Amino acid sequence: MAITEVLKKIKDYFGLIIISGAFLIAAFIVAYNNFVVPKGIEYVSRAGDTVDLIAESFETTAEKILAANPGLDARKVMPAGTRVTIPSNATGKLTVIRIAHWQLEPGVRDGLNYMAAEYQKLHPNVRVVQNAVPESTYGQWFVTQMVGGTPADLMELGKVAYPLMVSYYMRYFMPLTEYITQPNPYNNNNEFAGIPLRETTKDGLKNSYIPEIQEYMGIGLSQFLVRIYYNKTLLAKLAGYTNAPADWREFMDACEKIRKHKYINRKVKKELALYQEKADRIAARIGALDASQHSGEIARLKQELDAVVDTTNAIMKTVPYYVAVANSAYQMGSIENNMFNVVTSKARDILDFNHDCTVSVTETYLGFKTKKIDLNYGPYKAKFSLVSNFCKNCMPGFVGLNRDDGVLLFVQQRGLFLSTGTWDAGMLDEQAKDNGFEVGVMEFPLPTKDDPEFGQYMEGPAFEDPATGFMFGCPTPENEPARRKAAVDFLLFMSSKENNIKLNTMIGWIPCVQGAEGTGILKYFVPHSEGVSSGLNFGIGGESIIKWQQMYALYQVGQISFDKLRDDFTPFYIDRGYKDYLTMMKNWRRNQIVDEKNLTTLRIKAFAATDTNRRDEYFTKYRYVMLRPLTREVDTSYELSLMKSAQNKDFVIPDAYRFSDYARARRGMR
Repeated sequence: MAITEVLKKIKDYFGLIIISGAFLIAAFIVAYNNFVVPKGIEYVSRAGDTVDLIAESFETTAEKILAANPGLDARKVMPAGTRVTIPSNATGKLTVIRIAHWQLEPGVRDGLNYMAAEYQKLHPNVRVVQNAVPESTYGQWFVTQMVGGTPADLMELGKVAYPLMVSYYMRYFMPLTEYITQPNPYNNNNEFAGIPLRETTKDGLKNSYIPEIQEYMGIGLSQFLVRIYYNKTLLAKLAGYTNAPADWREFMDACEKIRKHKYINRKVKKELALYQEKADRIAARIGALDASQHSGEIARLKQELDAVVDTTNAIMKTVPYYVAVANSAYQMGSIENNMFNVVTSKARDILDFNHDCTVSVTETYLGFKTKKIDLNYGPYKAKFSLVSNFCKNCMPGFVGLNRDDGVLLFVQQRGLFLSTGTWDAGMLDEQAKDNGFEVGVMEFPLPTKDDPEFGQYMEGPAFEDPATGFMFGCPTPENEPARRKAAVDFLLFMSSKENNIKLNTMIGWIPCVQGAEGTGILKYFVPHSEGVSSGLNFGIGGESIIKWQQMYALYQVGQISFDKLRDDFTPFYIDRGYKDYLTMMKNWRRNQIVDEKNLTTLRIKAFAATDTNRRDEYFTKYRYVMLRPLTREVDTSYELSLMKSAQNKDFVIPDAYRFSDYARARRGMR
C-alpha cells in the first residue's frame, strides 16, 4: 500500500521533480565551469596573452591583475611563460580540452594524465580529458568525428587514407607552422631557448609537413624504431646463448636448438609430475619385493608401470615444440624490409634507370619485361633462401595471424624472438617481469660479408630514416578560440624537452627531442643512418600484387617451392603488369580532384586575407599546388611512354644517366 502511495505522489509531482532536477544539473554545470581562484595561485602566460585577455579569462579586472603584478605592462603582449599572480577570489571559467588517440599500450594514458595534471598546475583554468580509441576502429571513428563536427581538440593523426587526410587538413585542421618555426616557450629554461621547435627534434618534424598544403599540420611526441626482442632466459636455457645471436648463422643455429625442445605449460607439467610420482612409487615397490617370493606381484606392478609410461609418452606426443620466432603477418612486414630485402640491393645497378637510389614499381616491371633481370638473379634467389629458412622457425600458418597473436606467443614464452617496434617495448618489459623472464633487444641478424652463401650480396643493413610519431593535430574550430589556444599550448607543453622526456619515460618510448635517449632496453635502439634499400618492388597494384601476395604467402608457409613461385608468377606479372599500371594511373588521375579542391581553398583564403603578407603567402602556396600536378604529369608521361614501348620485343630501356666504362668495371656491371 505504501509503495502505491509513493508512486502516486511521484506521478502527481512529476513535473516539479523534473524542473528541480534540471535546476540542480544546471547549477552543477555552472559550478563545474567556474571556480574560485585560491589565494596566491599563479598563471603561466601563453603566446599572445595580454593583461586584458587574462582578466577576461578569470572574470576579473585588468586593474586587479596589475595591482597583484606591479611589473606588468597592460599595453604590451607579455612573453610566453610569464608568471602572473591571479587576485584571490577571482572566478575563472574552465576551458575543457579533449585529446584522442589509439595508443592503448600500458603507460600511455598514465603519461598523458600526468602531463595534464602538470599543465593544470600552470594553467588552473584548463582541464584535459583523454579519449583512447581502439586502433582497429580509430580510422572509422576519426572520420565520423570529422564529418559530424565533434572532433577532439587534439586528434592523433593517422589510420586514414592519405588523400582523405589531406582534404581533412585543408577543411578542419589548424596549421601549426607558426608554432613549429618559432621557439617553444616551455623551453625557455633549457639549452633550446630561442631555438625553433622543429630544430629541437631529432627529425625536424619532417613528416609533420604536408607538401600538398605547404604547412606543418601536427607535432609528434615520440620516435619509433623496429628491432627484434628476445627472451634472454629461455635463449640461455634452450640454446645455450648468453648473448643475442650476432649474425644470420648464429641465429639459425639458435633457432635449430630451440626447436628441439618441447613447450610444456603449467597444466601439462603438473599432470606429468603426478604420473612421474606414481611411476616412482611403483618402481620403489618393485625394488622392495623379493623376486623369488613375489614374482606374480612384480609382474603385475611392471604392467602397471608400463601403462604409466605409455600414458606419459602419449601426453608428450601432444605437447608442441617451442617456436623460435613469434611471428605474424603484421610482424613479417618489418622483417621483410630489415632482413630479406637487404640482399637484393645490388639489383639497383640494373634496375635503377633514373639513378634515384631506389627501385620503383615501373623499373621492376621494365626490368622483367625486357628480360634484363628475373627471379633467377643471384640476390633475388638469396632473398628467397633467407625467407624459406627463416619461416621454418615460425608458427605454422603465421601468415594468417595478426599482431596480437605474435605478441601473445612471445609473452606466453612459447616463442623466443619477436620483431616489433618501440611502441611495444614498455608492455613487453612489464609482461616479462610478470611472467618471470628477462627480455632483451637485438639487431636484425644479417649475413656477414664473409658468409659462404649470402656474403657476396651483402652491402649493409637496411637504411632507416625514422620519423617522429605519436603526432597530434588541432581541429578545434575558430569560433572556439579558448579551446584552440589551450589545445595548441598543451601540445607545446608536451613537446618541450623536460616534459617530452618525462612523458616518454613513463610510457616506455623514445623521446623525440634532440639528445634524449630511451631508458632501459630502449637505449639499444639507434637508427641506421647508413644502409641500403630494396632492389625488388612488385607493388604495381591490381591483379599483379594480389597474385604476388597469394603466392608469396604460400611460399612462406612451405606449401610451394621457389621454382613453382617463379614459374607461375613471372609470366602472369609480365602479361598483367602493364594493365595494372594503366589502372593505377587512372586512379592517380581521379585523385587529382584533391589538388583542385586544395587550389580552390587556397585561392579563397588568398582573396579573403586582409593582411598583405598573409595574402602573398597563400598565393605562393597556390602557385606551388598548381604546378605540382604539372610536374608529376611530366614524370608520369615519361613512365607511360617507357611502359608502352616495353610492350615491343626489341625495346631497350634508355638510362637517364650512363655509367662510364671505368664505373661499370668498378661496379662489376655488364
